[in-house]
Amino acid sequence: MNILGYLGFVAFSVALAYSLRWLDPTAVSKLSRQFGIPRRTGWAFAIAAFLWIFLPVLVGAKLDDELWVFGAAVAGVGFFIATISVSSRDEYRLLQRVPFVDPEDVSASRGQSLVGTSGRPTPLSDGQEDEFRTPFSGRPSVHTDWLVQKRGRVGFREAWKNTAEGVKQAEFALGESGVRVTPGTHRVFIEKEHMFSLDLSENVPEPAATFLEAHPDLPNPESSDDELRIIERYVPADEPVTVVGNATQAAEPGVVRIEGAPGDELLGTHADHATTGAPEAVLIRGDAELAQYTMRKRVYWLGVAGTAMILGGQLLSFWLSSASLTNVLSVL
Repeated sequence: MNILGYLGFVAFSVALAYSLRWLDPTAVSKLSRQFGIPRRTGWAFAIAAFLWIFLPVLVGAKLDDELWVFGAAVAGVGFFIATISVSSRDEYRLLQRVPFVDPEDVSASRGQSLVGTSGRPTPLSDGQEDEFRTPFSGRPSVHTDWLVQKRGRVGFREAWKNTAEGVKQAEFALGESGVRVTPGTHRVFIEKEHMFSLDLSENVPEPAATFLEAHPDLPNPESSDDELRIIERYVPADEPVTVVGNATQAAEPGVVRIEGAPGDELLGTHADHATTGAPEAVLIRGDAELAQYTMRKRVYWLGVAGTAMILGGQLLSFWLSSASLTNVLSVL
């Protein structure tokens, strides 16, 4: 058994993962918001993955035999997919137990009244039209998670490096009964994605030019000739949206506000779930039936696929290396 080699691989991987906080804090922030897993839980997942994928080294795989790494890569992707499945399970269960009603039938109670509803979002006023757009491409949206990348040198080659990220969201109404929704910065599922490039040395189109000029942390088209890559993941405003949360009476008469949904129980609620001190409502692209179907696929289909890749990748690693299953039993 190569205990030192095994622990060395695990320790190196943990150190590399930890260094991402300084090397690419933008990517770490985006992943945290996307999965909504508390930091300690995320580290538990990562360490479990490293202990598993490097197991062949412990039980006989030779360090100069690189073929087993293919199986380790498959298992690593399996852990990533399984994490998506597990982190969505609380929201899937929430969709199964809440009553779904039309926006016109949503009513507030004296206490918290958990409800789900769907409809096409509409602005609260004519002056809100700009908020109903993705920040760079101007597509109709009530929630956009954006990422800006800039070309930079990584080692001896050029690559896209994360520069800045953020969330743009808009308060919106559903139906004609005064139901208002304020989506949160994390609990959003099944978005569209739009990726494109901007050459700042040329004429930058609106609304990207205005958005860049309004954010000092981003390259300014008037003083930079960088080439940027923009990634926008957004919930369209011109399609139905499903919202799940507590229906509460707003300060305005006749207005019901859908706000905080229950926090995650399985893995715990991530800090980004709540920017105002309470978990935000769950926002899912599509009507209620489509939202339930897509979340079921996300939990069960990805769960099965992730588990199969975790186990299958490990078997592939053993098959491609000199590791022995007999040695595994001796370790146990």
